[in-house]
Amino acid sequence: MASAWYGDSTLTVGFPAEWAIHVVEQTNQPALADSAVKEKIRNPEGTLPLSELVKGKKRVAVLVDDTQRPTPLKKIIPVVMEELRAGGIEQNAISIVMATACHRPATQEDFIKKLGADTVRTCKTLSHDCMRNLAYLGTTTRGTPIYVNRFVMECDFKIGIGGVYPNERAGFGGGAKIIHPGICGKETAQYLHHHIRGVPRGSTRDSEFRADMEEIAEKTGLDFTVNVLLNRSRDIGHIFSGHRVTAHQEAVRVAKQWYGVKPDGGADIVFANAYPFDTSLHFLSKGLWPFTYAAKNSSKVVIASCPEGLGYHALSLASLTGWSGFFQRMRAFSRHDVRPYLTKWTNRERRILLFSANIRKKELKKIYPQATLFSEWGDLISELKARHPGPHIRVAVYPCSPLQVPMDTA
Repeated sequence: MASAWYGDSTLTVGFPAEWAIHVVEQTNQPALADSAVKEKIRNPEGTLPLSELVKGKKRVAVLVDDTQRPTPLKKIIPVVMEELRAGGIEQNAISIVMATACHRPATQEDFIKKLGADTVRTCKTLSHDCMRNLAYLGTTTRGTPIYVNRFVMECDFKIGIGGVYPNERAGFGGGAKIIHPGICGKETAQYLHHHIRGVPRGSTRDSEFRADMEEIAEKTGLDFTVNVLLNRSRDIGHIFSGHRVTAHQEAVRVAKQWYGVKPDGGADIVFANAYPFDTSLHFLSKGLWPFTYAAKNSSKVVIASCPEGLGYHALSLASLTGWSGFFQRMRAFSRHDVRPYLTKWTNRERRILLFSANIRKKELKKIYPQATLFSEWGDLISELKARHPGPHIRVAVYPCSPLQVPMDTA
């Protein structure tokens, strides 16, 4: 599969007949039926039903992740709306806020893709902006300055809906992450990522990183969550709703099993398909983890559609535009900004080969300065055959690497 939110098309490729192909994949889970989606949301874990919790509330904010995350919400939002109406909440008291964190602001098209045209037509929608309309709530016990979306803070009930995916530093996303960094300011997100100790992607260990997110969610008030697990086809495979901690912990326990694979460390060539996190180049890193398990002299290929090209992230030097942006970023510059770029020059990422029809070489060099770009599959295969001319070439293929995690991660 390729191009999440831009067609989810099937990518068919061919390999030389003499290559031995090993597809590294997790067990694919069936999609939840509509009736099961309703049951999971209406029977939450660790808290009362949503329809009971919202009784007497005046303004409800429904926070959803953006199109840089693959979570499909068209089946979930109508059920949440039904629960809110059952609890006496009028339609005009409900706002859906796209929690974009430090990504680009959401467009009307983004809302339609995530929620469906009918929902967008009948509900109030708002995109978070990490630079504007923020309320200051003090600092966490770890020193993180807390800037949160002002509109969300003015609502007296907050619901978070998002996916639980392997995440560097957080272990897994979901739960409180819809608040921090989802609706927080740039300064808050920057401090979290630069100063708070995290854990490897796929880890289930407690961490300062997760604790800091939970503390901000507590101060902000996250009253109900819907945590989604996906199968390989980007269908909803499981839902854990309810209390932000209880439901998330159960979701992570299952996600570890669902997404777990045994890495192939002996392949001559490793292919990692970045779907369904292949919307833009900025999020390509979520699919590169198989290369850390690859043999030293292996060729490492990442497949990514990147229909939005380079993309945008407010914390990335590659997103700077003009002199004003340069000086603004320099004022907040720290040693932590240097580390990711030194890493790309010194570790195995420098040798990656990218297959993408939508990325330009100039864009690629902004984030992966030593990577090689291929827009034609035949050219890529020719390069790989030249590198590995032997008759017994072993190839490992990770069909959706961002939704996979090594089983040995603690």
